[in-house]
Amino acid sequence: MNIIFFGDSLTEGIPGISYLDILKEKLPKHNLVNAGKGGDTVISLYRRIKKMELKETYDIAFLWVGTNDILVHVSKKYPIIKRCCMKSWVKSTDDFSKRYQKILELISTNAKKIFVVSPAIIGEDVDNKWNKKLGELSLEIKKISSEFKNVDYIDMHKEFISFLSGKKPSKFILNGVFRDIIAAWLFNIPELVDKKSKRRGLYLTLDGAHLNTVGAKMVAKVFLRYIKNEV
Repeated sequence: MNIIFFGDSLTEGIPGISYLDILKEKLPKHNLVNAGKGGDTVISLYRRIKKMELKETYDIAFLWVGTNDILVHVSKKYPIIKRCCMKSWVKSTDDFSKRYQKILELISTNAKKIFVVSPAIIGEDVDNKWNKKLGELSLEIKKISSEFKNVDYIDMHKEFISFLSGKKPSKFILNGVFRDIIAAWLFNIPELVDKKSKRRGLYLTLDGAHLNTVGAKMVAKVFLRYIKNEV
């Protein structure tokens, strides 16, 4: 099977641990294409897919985007970083919905089956305002997915929140300091990622967003479940 994964840094696998590397080990006979790019919002991902000019037909496509459209508001420094990288972000939920629908329309012509994935978390305090906003965004994605016949919804936000419920919450969250961002990109060795994650009191992520080993395995397990249903 040909399977393509559209998304941001969580799909690209930098920084942190790559769930796609785990999937490739589990599915050696299938062709898995990593179309993730760090920092992508729904706007920048749409533009990038258009430039890709997809011609091949894929059996399955995964779409996992939306975190950066909320993450940009966590720190005053993030909008500066986004502008420098020429990655625009949505200004409202309605704008997000319209942009997201355009992405689905674009990839629907090249994928027999599409799984849309809700954003996971921003910070491992399940009650923080950013996770509440991601919850609202997840409902929008679910609503949009119901308008397409070949699209199914995966609630990754619920998976992460369920895992974290009852655990001591960590207040650590990406704050947009350039030094921390640069340092984070250097963490791609599993031992270093997990050691840093543990020091910060985090269970699933390196920094409140990017995956550690436990988080990557969780995502891979969820994706694998849906892929096997299509084989």
